[in-house]
Amino acid sequence: MRVTTHPPNSSGVVALEILSVLREFAPPPAAAFGPEGTTDPAWIHLGIEAAKLAMADRDRHLTDPAFRDVPVGQLLDPGHAAELAARIDPRRATRPPASTNPSGGGTIYLAAVDRDGNAVSLIESNYLGFGSGVVDPATGIHYQNRGSYFSLDPAHPNVLEPGKRTLHTLLPGMLFRDGQPGPWVIAGSMGGDAQPQLHAQLVSALVDGGVDVRTGVTAPRWYVEPAEHFAPPVEVRLEPRHRPGIAETLAALGHPVTLTEPFDGDLGHEHAIELVDGGPAAPDGSLAAAADPRSAGLPSVL
Repeated sequence: MRVTTHPPNSSGVVALEILSVLREFAPPPAAAFGPEGTTDPAWIHLGIEAAKLAMADRDRHLTDPAFRDVPVGQLLDPGHAAELAARIDPRRATRPPASTNPSGGGTIYLAAVDRDGNAVSLIESNYLGFGSGVVDPATGIHYQNRGSYFSLDPAHPNVLEPGKRTLHTLLPGMLFRDGQPGPWVIAGSMGGDAQPQLHAQLVSALVDGGVDVRTGVTAPRWYVEPAEHFAPPVEVRLEPRHRPGIAETLAALGHPVTLTEPFDGDLGHEHAIELVDGGPAAPDGSLAAAADPRSAGLPSVL
């Protein structure tokens, strides 16, 4: 399976790094994935710890590659993944360094596939509701506020500089099966810093669990985040639709767990389209689409 997404200054590398770290561990049996999400708390713990490590690498490196080298090859190297995986203690949660980037969102995702099999995975974001609050008087278009990720610290990767793009959390994705030239699944999400974590969970459910896109999108999920700007990302938000005992096990491992509402929109939105048996361009192909029930989105056919 090949997982693709946007390069820096996108956070796509964060999702790929989480998956690279998880690849160092044996996933639970496929039966552990389903409508209740992952029923193995050990796999959730590994995902949380992998996310902490990947977010720390993001804070150290991710920025506009035109201004500073972003070592994507190193971050996704199997040796680096193995080194990070060796830091994970399966018996307890770790306390990562404080985040050096703010948190927040304000994003939408859409995916489209046409009858010829052409596919688009697209995300746009204005950041923090109505973005900057500044409107172009000629067009009425309001400006985004992703510049909030710039820093005035001269040592910060995203120090403010003329003409520079700061990091952002967006990561539209596609999954490709070996030996097939066209995509298998088109997927993406919104949810700020949760995006790479949600995407990794969906990929794991589809690939490790073999679930369908509807089950993968609607299954209960988790993510870890700072309690406030520039705090260590240790606060685990967990959907209560997980199997009983999951929250208690994670808390016993040292994770501060907060249960959200079922289908809480703050858990992000993940949408996906599967090109079944090669998609509509193939003789026997078709499409399966799933919009996140936490959102106002719907699959549609034109």
